[in-house]
Amino acid sequence: MENQTGPTELNATDANRSWRLLGMSALLIACIVGACSHVTEPITTSDQSPTDAASTDDASDPMLSVNTLLPAPEDFALTRIGSHDFPIPPHAKYLEGVRICIDPGHGGDAHKHGYKRGPTGVREAEMNLRVAQYLRDLLVHVGAEVKLTREGDNDLSLADRAKVADDWDADLFISCHHNATNNTEANRTTVWYHGTVDDRPDNLDLARHLCEGLFDSLQIPQLTGIPLKSDQLMYESGFGVLRAANKTAALCETSFYTNPEEEQRLRDPEYNLREAYGMFMGLARYAAGGLPTASIKPADDESPSQRTPRTLVFQLDDGLRSRNAWGSDRSMILKDSIAVRIDGERVPHEFSADTYELNITIPDRIESGEHNATVQFENMFKHANTTPNFAITVD
Repeated sequence: MENQTGPTELNATDANRSWRLLGMSALLIACIVGACSHVTEPITTSDQSPTDAASTDDASDPMLSVNTLLPAPEDFALTRIGSHDFPIPPHAKYLEGVRICIDPGHGGDAHKHGYKRGPTGVREAEMNLRVAQYLRDLLVHVGAEVKLTREGDNDLSLADRAKVADDWDADLFISCHHNATNNTEANRTTVWYHGTVDDRPDNLDLARHLCEGLFDSLQIPQLTGIPLKSDQLMYESGFGVLRAANKTAALCETSFYTNPEEEQRLRDPEYNLREAYGMFMGLARYAAGGLPTASIKPADDESPSQRTPRTLVFQLDDGLRSRNAWGSDRSMILKDSIAVRIDGERVPHEFSADTYELNITIPDRIESGEHNATVQFENMFKHANTTPNFAITVD
């Protein structure tokens, strides 16, 4: 399938047949080298830390090899963006100015024998990075601002990955992964969010759109009945990278590299770009429906007669009104969706549909000092605001 300029372009039937043959060959090779037994993760690979096996510098060992993907021509993604296979929809323009931090999972682990590799030794860290880079190319093309947590084959702690997004003040944080299991026939898409469905509805919005985009783009035949998964299904405290994320965040486990056929597809730059394109299309749909926000209005914006020491005023933004389209003068915030909590306890509020101001009178039962305030609401597309948590001081 490979020539001097990259993978040969095949039609869908030929490509699937070729990948199937490669997959069968891959499984045979894996059995010969004894790689089939290396996977121990039950479901997902994003937060595992198995004990390192003894490493060696033997370059002939496929379970220690580096650069396990098929080579891609220079500017591979850039030359295909906007083509018949990867068209840019008009609504992608709403991604302009959105700050997106992409986290290619893992990295710096080639010396760990068999660590997060497919049956023939293809490394998850490499496919994660290439997909993240292609996703960046797509997003930058339409004016989004993008930052990767890593650019090379190096590792960061889970907390440091989330910190990159926080320090850069990202709007969205996406962690790119691929899955593993002992069942070599398994191959399906899941997207993970932190905690419960009530904790951060904005995380569900991001996860849902990413998942739908991947469904449309890759069309992996196998399905799980509930593709959006809480990270607490794996760990009581969730995935470290999502637990540490303050920004709107989701983690993609796009497919299973432990499936021999899928492992070979994941080596192919065309398939990597197809995966990135699915994420891009999901993000474009997400942005088209608006990314609502909330912010605390500075005290100077109100005269003393309008504000007391135990009053907070938030400015809500539905993510749509600034487009100045017909109907933008009407309220596009679902009034009944507004919820305000201080330290987890709901408090009363008043909302102006004209000014989008949210006034909160802090109850006397809440003592003076530092507190956490949460403001949540949805716009007409049922998109929740992406900045729900605030540190406040009560006098």
